[in-house]
Amino acid sequence: MRQLSPGTLSAIAADTVVPALMIHLDFAGDPFRAWSGLGPLDWNGHTWQGVGDLGEVGGIEEYSEIRAGTVDLRLNQIPGTALADALSLVYKRRAAEIYLAFLDPTEASFEPLGVELLFRGTMDTLKLDRRPAASSFTLTLANELARLRDSWGLLYTHADQQRL
Repeated sequence: MRQLSPGTLSAIAADTVVPALMIHLDFAGDPFRAWSGLGPLDWNGHTWQGVGDLGEVGGIEEYSEIRAGTVDLRLNQIPGTALADALSLVYKRRAAEIYLAFLDPTEASFEPLGVELLFRGTMDTLKLDRRPAASSFTLTLANELARLRDSWGLLYTHADQQRL
């Protein structure tokens, strides 16, 4: 059973609950931190950019047994120039985290009262959906067990075996 932080327990026991999703994607040289609200959110020494309803997070499953799992992240309404930038990102096997935050509804800046890690893994595949008006991309995250299925590009040659 998952242990919740004291901040989260007090936040969900309050009369008003303000949940938010926070995503950290460790792109090489340019980490990206976003949250499901609007405007900037400061937490853990970093500023998280609000994407509002432009972002979508697929279902996150929690298992009682050890199992490989993936999560899809989708960012919509991307202009053409940003889509070209997305193609040049170094993302494969880079770290990714998804958090569930409970925000203080009395603060104008929505101070996080409790934050729980929902998913930790790596970025796996990036699929682009190009449209004339606005494009989107879907980034699939994979947990550590899902990565075990990946090919590491090794052959069964004598030289490759010696590198192991």
